[in-house]
Parts: sequence; C-alpha cells; structure tokens
Amino acid sequence: MSLKRRDLMLGASLATALPMLPVQARSQGAVPPPPSGFESPPEAPPAPAVASLNLQQARLPNGLRLLVLPRPGAVRTSLRLIGAGGWLKDPAGREGLAEVALTLLAQGASRGDETMDSADIAYASDLLGRPLRLDLSPASAEIALEALPDQCDDAVSLMADLVGAPTLTFEALEHVRGRAQDALLLRRADAEQLAPWAGRRLFWGGAYPLASAGTLKRLKRDEVQAFHRLYWRPDHTQLLLCGDLSMDTARDLAQDLFEDWRAPKPAPATLTTRIAEAAVAAAAQPPAVARMIPLPRATGCCVVLQTAVPRSTPAALRALARHLMQERLLDSLPWAWRSDMEAPGGPACWRLSLSLPPEAVPELLAQAREHLPRLAAEAVTPDDLALAQALALGEWQSRLVSAPDALLADAIGQGDLDDTLQWPQRLRAVSAPVLQLLMGSCWRESGTQVLLVGEAGAPEPLQRAWPGLAVVRMSAVIGE
Repeated sequence: MSLKRRDLMLGASLATALPMLPVQARSQGAVPPPPSGFESPPEAPPAPAVASLNLQQARLPNGLRLLVLPRPGAVRTSLRLIGAGGWLKDPAGREGLAEVALTLLAQGASRGDETMDSADIAYASDLLGRPLRLDLSPASAEIALEALPDQCDDAVSLMADLVGAPTLTFEALEHVRGRAQDALLLRRADAEQLAPWAGRRLFWGGAYPLASAGTLKRLKRDEVQAFHRLYWRPDHTQLLLCGDLSMDTARDLAQDLFEDWRAPKPAPATLTTRIAEAAVAAAAQPPAVARMIPLPRATGCCVVLQTAVPRSTPAALRALARHLMQERLLDSLPWAWRSDMEAPGGPACWRLSLSLPPEAVPELLAQAREHLPRLAAEAVTPDDLALAQALALGEWQSRLVSAPDALLADAIGQGDLDDTLQWPQRLRAVSAPVLQLLMGSCWRESGTQVLLVGEAGAPEPLQRAWPGLAVVRMSAVIGE
C-alpha cells in the first residue's frame, strides 16, 4: 500500500476520533469535572432487537449469494464471506492445505496497481474497529469483519481484495507453513488441543484429514493457487451481512465491489480426484474401542466419549437428544461435561468430553460405563420432551440475540440453514417416541468409543474401570 493511501486511512481515523477529544481532555484534567449529581455513567443502550430470523436472500449476476439479516438499531454491522474450502476439501497427502490457503489470504492482496502486505491488511481492518478474523470449519472457510454503517463499503472492498486478488507469494507460503508447523507441535503437546483431533481420527479413521509435518512440507505454491481458484469463486461463496441496513443497500454495495469477480478456470484434476470429504462421507460405522494416549509432562487428562448417530438424523432431533442427555448427566454424573455433535459426512459423532486430574479418571470411567447406557435408555416423558425443547429453543434465541451472524454462519457451514431459520417449528415437530428411539440407540457400551489423552496414572485401574482399554502411542490413533 502506498504512503498516500496510508495517509488517507490515517486521516479518516483521525476524523473519526475528533468527537472523542473533549472526553479524552476531560479525563486528563484539561476540562473541569462535571457538576455534582452527574457522577453515575449513563445506562448502556439496549441491544438491537431481533424479532425473528427474517433473513433476506438474493443472487448476484456473477453467482455470489447475498444474505442480509436486518437488525434495526444495531451500532455495527457484521460481515462474513463464507467459502466452500473447509478442511474436508484437503486432498489426500496434502492435509493442511485448506488452513494454509485461508491464512495466506491475510498475507497480501492487490488493488489496482497497489499491493497490500499483511501489515497493511491488519491496519485496514483495525481502522474498521475490529481485527480481521479467519475461521476454518470442516465444510467452510470464512472471512469476518465488523464495521460502522458508513464503513461497510470499506469492509466489503477489503474482502473483495482478499478473495479476488490475493498475492499468494512463495515467501508468504513459507511464513505460513512455518507457523502451521509450530502450531502443530503445540497442538500435539497439549491434551486439550490434541483430544478433539485424535477423537475425530478415532471415529472416522484415516479418512478424516489430519495435517502433519510431512503433508505441510509437501505443499506447493501452485497447489495453494489451484485450491483458491477451486473454492474461492463467486458461485461457491456467500456474503452475509447482519446490521442496520436493507437488502437494497447491501445488493448495491456487493454489486459495486464484487462485479468484476468471476469464476476462474477449473483447478488441476489432482486437487479434485480424491478429497477428504468423499472419504469421510463413505466412512463405515466406527468400532467401539478404548484408547489411552500418554503425553509427557501432562498435568491432567482429557476424557473423550463418543458414539455414532445416523447421518440422516434431523438437526433438531440431534439437538434435543444432546440437551436431554446433558440434563440427565447433571443429575447422575455431575461433572463439567462438554457436549457437541459433528456431522461432516457418514455417521455423525456425538461427543462428551471433560478434563480431570489423573486420580479422578478411573472413577469417572467406571461411573460412565455404568450410567451412560442407563441414562440414554430411560423413557422420554412429555415433560422430558418439553424440557429439551425449551433448552434447545433458549439456546437458539440466546445466540439469535447476542450473535446472529455466528449462528447463521455456523448453519451455512453445516448445511443446516433451513433448519435454523425454522428452528422453533423443527423442535415442535419432534415427538417423544422418536426422541426415545434415538436416545436408546446411543451410548451402549458396544457402540461407545473412549479416548484418554494426557496423564491418567497406571493403566490397571483404568482397564478395570473400562475393560479393553489399551495404552497406545499417538501414531496408532492419528496415523503417524
């Protein structure tokens, strides 16, 4: 970015800051304090109301899908550009490509004859009031920004630069590769970070992509460029805006700044012949196994329990089962359980996890082995169903008020947008017998996986608590 452009950005930031100068001067003693009776700060304005998910959608001529959630009174606008290049698109032998390709977008881009480096991009996003965020999920890659209403054009323009004209230089690739390798070392030395990844590999087998030092080292610049051409294209991308703006305003903005973005030529066939997504979707029912991965110098143990849920299970039914089981766990096994479900393809994974000191792990395993099947098999009464529906609806409403953009982005990435838009109706459509059928088919010992990561003491007490548990090396689970 040229000095002239930096000066313009700095001038804009100073102009924005001018109204705050009297306040700053008062805080430094240059202005007398307010008279008595004005010591209490004013009440914060109420959060903008979102009566319902009145999501408006449109399609631009170049194929870009535009989604707008009006939030009257919102002070800031959230913007998310969601592409299809999640880590399930990693080609075989090139695991980590999706993460590297997304990270490289923030390392450099062009606008006309000017080039922005990573510092310029960070500076431009900071001027909008929030740092640029890059998020990667199994099925999607995402660029997120926030801006004041009169800065939305700057935010969308920056997004258009990042995906439409990234530099993707060799030097930036080497920098990002080094950071990814460092993060990999940290992840595999920390039980909390390693356990979810090892759990996925245990559940879906070798089909689930897991970056290694070897796969990161093999990545080439032309492969990153091809990956970008394949998955960051307007007909595979969605622009989500949540704020005090109309669809007409958002459409004009997107058309002005994305009109030159066109679908590129196809990427080389080597990136499409075998991707992780197809292998995960074809994965067989996971076996019931119990494994312990010791980590040197670990101070505790991360316990992961997993069971399979049919992939065809509706999202609302999965959510009700998760909430009902969570309530039953609170009554019978009052530990700090974390519960989530992942459904990237093939059987869905229902995961319970928590971290414990080593001496508490055998007792937990014994209790979980005894109580989990019983809790899942209990009859679902109308009161149970009503409780689960209330909890699932409350969670949805809370996210709708506090972070509707995150709620919608997650739904888009998981392919559950229609369910999310009609969540109350979807929840009411589930009956107690159907919920009981799903609950009763889960958490049987013959279909439950156990994974311990960290330090859990001698293996004998663990094996008595959960027969068949084997102590293995990390390579036996994650494949290297």
